[in-house]
Amino acid sequence: MQPDLDRFLDLVRRELGARQALLLEPGEAEEVPKDGPELRCPIRGGRWIAACFDAPPEGREAKQRRLEMLASTFTFDHAVAESERGRRSRPPLARSLQEELEALSARAAAVNAVVIDANSPVVWGAARPDGVVAEAPRPLNSQTSGGVDRTPDGEGRVVVASRRALHAVRSLGELAALHKGKHVRHVANAGEAPLLARSFAGIYLLVLVFEAPFDELRAERAMLESLPRIERLVLALPPLNPPPSTGAGVVAMRRPRRR
Repeated sequence: MQPDLDRFLDLVRRELGARQALLLEPGEAEEVPKDGPELRCPIRGGRWIAACFDAPPEGREAKQRRLEMLASTFTFDHAVAESERGRRSRPPLARSLQEELEALSARAAAVNAVVIDANSPVVWGAARPDGVVAEAPRPLNSQTSGGVDRTPDGEGRVVVASRRALHAVRSLGELAALHKGKHVRHVANAGEAPLLARSFAGIYLLVLVFEAPFDELRAERAMLESLPRIERLVLALPPLNPPPSTGAGVVAMRRPRRR
């Protein structure tokens, strides 16, 4: 993104106390709740400036007026044109998202990093997409083939660990709080599904998957460092119409049955 636009978005973030400020292209600005954790201001060309918060902001009306005032002082034409030229030279969004998730997974020493939708059985991206196919989880220490137990290979262990973690996250009672604009953070550093999960943008969850107890501080630091880039990529992905396919980097996944 062009440096002037970067500086403007950073100014918006600081002035409003937001977690992130974004330029939304035409078609990316879906309707958001009036009392949700996001403020928006329309600009020329059907674009929007969005300020994202972890929770519905206090002094909402004053911050909305401040956002509109800031947007009125910035000339977007040149900056947006530079952004458009940069966009044409960048790789597809799904691939960029997977590369970012791969980098996060490596920094956190996780076996997978996954973005899921809290309101539907959709997985928006994964460092290792083969690990999030729609199948019930199996015991991590063994699988059965022809009636004989065997220990999964490296790839198989990633699949099992990822399935277990995603089923555990989708079963969390805290997910209901997202509908009220609240933030969800969940850590499980023991048991069969070690994971770290954090919500963003109101309806998404970023999940780090582990095979064993992990360094929580290292994982949290890596996740927070990557989250702004991941959020920007996820919000820029096109809507799922027609239904997603694994080839596009977006995977459909069943919800676990409640017990």
